[in-house]
Amino acid sequence: MDANNKRYLREFLGSMAGYSVMVPLSMWMLRGHEHTPLGYGLAFLPIIPSAFAVWAFMRYFRGLDELQRRIQLEAVAFSFLATCLITLTWAFQQNAGLPRFDVSWVAPLLIMLWSLGLAIAKRRYE
Repeated sequence: MDANNKRYLREFLGSMAGYSVMVPLSMWMLRGHEHTPLGYGLAFLPIIPSAFAVWAFMRYFRGLDELQRRIQLEAVAFSFLATCLITLTWAFQQNAGLPRFDVSWVAPLLIMLWSLGLAIAKRRYE
């Protein structure tokens, strides 16, 4: 594992550890403060370590060689377009009776499809 990967794992796992602490903490602290300015601030707390995870990935991406960047770009493009297609399809199917789609599932969907896109792109360049 090269230095770029090690730094990324350290930074990303650290931010995810912070996220894992902040989610239950903010939910606990939010009780009784719903629909208040303090409540909105408390609900925002898990976003702070999430922003550090984004920053860690951007640093990682900048450290990749051209081929790895191309693979990542293809994976992200696949994820973006497939997520657009799935959410748009679901939105129209709601008119036919499917349940409402909770927006909190968009990020996990993007990440799962990014993983699939990454596997496809890596196979293309083997």
